[in-house]
Amino acid sequence: MNDKPRLNYDAFVTLLEQHNMVVTPAEVHGVICGLIGGGMAQNDARWQQHFNALLNDGFGLPSEVQKAVNLLFSRVHDDLLNQGPFELLMPDDDEPLDERLEAMMEWAGAFLAAFGVVQQELNKASTELQEMIQDISSITRVSSDFDQEDEESEVAFVVLYEHLKLGVTLAFEEFGKGLPQPKRPTLH
Repeated sequence: MNDKPRLNYDAFVTLLEQHNMVVTPAEVHGVICGLIGGGMAQNDARWQQHFNALLNDGFGLPSEVQKAVNLLFSRVHDDLLNQGPFELLMPDDDEPLDERLEAMMEWAGAFLAAFGVVQQELNKASTELQEMIQDISSITRVSSDFDQEDEESEVAFVVLYEHLKLGVTLAFEEFGKGLPQPKRPTLH
């Protein structure tokens, strides 16, 4: 049984808007997943510098947003580490399909940017993960214009959604052990 509440996209939208942040919850979650999948350990403070560089022009976050981002990072890391239930932070299923697909494309782009910042040795990745990264790149270019929302389009969305989740899991399995932290000089 999952005792963690489902991530609330709309609450995250409100928090970001209250602090005049011009990013979406999907981008926030995508960057976090990319950093973790690329090898950033939870106890490595560099992840916050990368996060701020990617989504906030290098500036620190307002304290409420920082707290929410820290919690989200911990939750994603723990879910992946413990192979728990892992979901992407996306608009609810009752939102229009084009809005959900737009969020998915934002998530995919943010994931790739963050993954690329911390994992620059993709050539050492398995063929499966290299192909998955290519697939995620393709998702950033999917058309979000739908003439109609039908069952076939919903099924296609779910397939892409599950593919992204698999991509994060594969990245974490290969690189998520954490990058070595820089050595601190010994003080005598």
